[in-house]
Amino acid sequence: MKRSARGFTLIELLVVIAIIAILIALLLPAVQQAREAARRTQCKNNLKQLGLALHNYHDVYNQFAPGAVHSQVPRSNGGTSFGPSFYCALLPYVEQGPLYQSLDLSSGRSPGYIGEAGGTAISSGARNKPLVLSAGPMTFMRCPSSAGPVNENNAGVRAPFAHYAGIGGAVDMTSFNETRIYNDGTLGLISGGGMMVANKGMKMRDCTDGTSNTMHLGEMSGRLKRLDGTFSWVSPSGTTHGWIMGTRAAGTPPNLDPGGTAQGDQRCFNMVTIRYSPNQELFANQLFPGMGSNQGANNPLNSMHTGGVQILLADGSVRFISENMNLETLKQLSTRDDGQVVGEF
Repeated sequence: MKRSARGFTLIELLVVIAIIAILIALLLPAVQQAREAARRTQCKNNLKQLGLALHNYHDVYNQFAPGAVHSQVPRSNGGTSFGPSFYCALLPYVEQGPLYQSLDLSSGRSPGYIGEAGGTAISSGARNKPLVLSAGPMTFMRCPSSAGPVNENNAGVRAPFAHYAGIGGAVDMTSFNETRIYNDGTLGLISGGGMMVANKGMKMRDCTDGTSNTMHLGEMSGRLKRLDGTFSWVSPSGTTHGWIMGTRAAGTPPNLDPGGTAQGDQRCFNMVTIRYSPNQELFANQLFPGMGSNQGANNPLNSMHTGGVQILLADGSVRFISENMNLETLKQLSTRDDGQVVGEF
């Protein structure tokens, strides 16, 4: 007799599908964790590359790059104009020599502000704009874990954001006193006690706390939660400016000269002064002074990494610090010469 072939019953088929679904559910978190580990490693490598560039710069000029500088060419209505950030100074040391040579960083006004209208005849920022935009987002400036925009919503108008901020110092300490502080009012407190300050390059000898105990750069690639529940992607470049942006202010804290009368003349882009814990979420000027969407001087270090952020120390090493680390320890790490003993962090 011919035997008939027996197929799967509906219940057996559903059981097989359920088993496959469970296996996929078990595997997906592992795959996601592996991908995040790879992105976190790439972020670490970015900071390592910037650290090597900073040390190569120091070998050439006997000082580290300033966090931001102002332009010597005045604005049309008087006062100083926006100069470039430290990223511009490091371009030759991150295999971006041709871009550095093509940028006009000194002969015209506002070379760091490529969003300024007025034509190429009066603004070197306008001449730099097509060069910066054509270069596009550079991987060594950006954390791959960040889900934030490349630049502002009006894409193509501003330079891409950078995700690593120069550490200008700290404020509101309890274990030591910091006098090099400029209060710019609504935009926060700007310190001059770190390794990257406005208009001045620090030497290795200035870091008396030791280069392994002092932060040089910190990550700002995440987002801040507003009081209304919405989020703001805040990079050290601000929400309407990019990696080329420096400062309009002259001098260094506490003697930071606004260089004009407009609000925000003293802002220092691509820099931060430590005041709050990493990944601090809720912000408003009333609750957390110095935090803001367009460039708060005291926006916290932040990232999309689980549990903390990446930092670069002045000796060129990279560490991952917990968002729950002692805030006073973080402020000691942010200051180059406080004389405090920093333990494990």
